[in-house]
Amino acid sequence: MSNMDFAADFTAIDFETANHAPDSACQLGAVVVRDGQVVDQFMWMIRPEPLYFSQGNIRIHGITPAQVREESNFGDLWSEISNKIGNDCLVAHNASFDIKVLLACLRTHQKSIPEIHFTCTRAVARRTWPHHRRYGLKPLSNWLGIRFQHHDALEDSIACAKILLAAGIDREATSLDHLEQILKLNRGKAGVWGYRGATGKPKRRTGRVNPTTLASDSAAGLPFLFPNQLAGSGEHVPNVAESETEIDLQRILIRGEFVRPLSGKRIVFSGKLHCMSPSDAENLTVRLGGTWQETVDQQTDYLVMGSGKNSSASTDGSDNAHLAQSFSASGHTVRIVDEREFLKLVMSYD
Repeated sequence: MSNMDFAADFTAIDFETANHAPDSACQLGAVVVRDGQVVDQFMWMIRPEPLYFSQGNIRIHGITPAQVREESNFGDLWSEISNKIGNDCLVAHNASFDIKVLLACLRTHQKSIPEIHFTCTRAVARRTWPHHRRYGLKPLSNWLGIRFQHHDALEDSIACAKILLAAGIDREATSLDHLEQILKLNRGKAGVWGYRGATGKPKRRTGRVNPTTLASDSAAGLPFLFPNQLAGSGEHVPNVAESETEIDLQRILIRGEFVRPLSGKRIVFSGKLHCMSPSDAENLTVRLGGTWQETVDQQTDYLVMGSGKNSSASTDGSDNAHLAQSFSASGHTVRIVDEREFLKLVMSYD
C-alpha cells in the first residue's frame, strides 16, 4: 500500500515556547498534507511578549532571545498563519500542548478564536501499535525510520505528519476520518467555549481477554527488526526461524518508504528466496527507491542470494555469482549478500 492509498488531508503543527507560559510561542512549524502527500511546509520565528526565555527551554530547542528580537509577534503573524492552515484538521504530537499554546496566543493577542478540529499522533500511535513501549515523538520516529532534528518546530511537524501517514498505511485507511473510525478515536475540538481533547470512543466489554489472542494481535504489530537492533530495547527478539518465516514486509515498507534506503541502487535476486516471494522482492526494491534487475550487469550494486534455483529467473544463483565476481575483477564491485543481510541493510538507515 502506498501513501496515495491513504488520501488524508490535514496540517501537522508544532510549537516551541520561550518559557513555561503557554502564550510564549517562539517558533511554529506547519506541514500541509493533501491526499496523503506533503504538499507545503512553513515555519515562523515568533517574538514572544514579554521577550523572556528560560534557560531550560533554550537548552531544549536552542532558540535565544537574539534570534527572535526582530521578528513579528504572534498577533502580527496570525493572519498569515491562519491563511496557511485554513480550516484543516490540525495534527500534533501531544496535541493538548500545541492546541493550548495556540489558544493562549490567540487570547493574549486578542484575536478571535476559530473552531479548531484536531487529532493527536500520540493517541493515534497508541492505538495503531499497542504493543509499543514508548510513544514520544523521537522514539516513534526512530522506530519508524524517520530521521529529523528534534525540537525544531518544522522538523517536528514533518515527523508528526509522517507518523500519521505511517499509521494510516499500517491500518489500510483511506482517509483521516476512516483511520479515526478504525482506531475508535474521537477528534478533539477547541473554540471560544474551551477545549476538548482527542479521546477514545467507549469500548463495549466483551468479557475476559484470551491471552493467546492478545499475544497474536500484539505480535502482528511488531516491526521487522534484527536481533542486534533490538538489543536493550525491551522488545521481543525473534529467533532465526522467526526471522525467516514471519518477516513483516508491510512494516519494512512503511518505514523504508520515508527514507528510501535503496535510492540509486540496482538489485538482483537469485536462487530460491525463503523470506519473501520474487514479486515481494521486486516490490520492496522499487518502493524503497531501488531498481530491480533480472540478471547481474556492470551497473548492479547488490546480488541477493537465496538457495538453489529460482524458476522465475533466467539465470540461476551460481551463474549470477560468477558474473558478479567477473565484474568485480574488472573494477566494478557487486556486493553479494544473503536475504537476511539484505533485509538488515534496508533497515539500517544511519
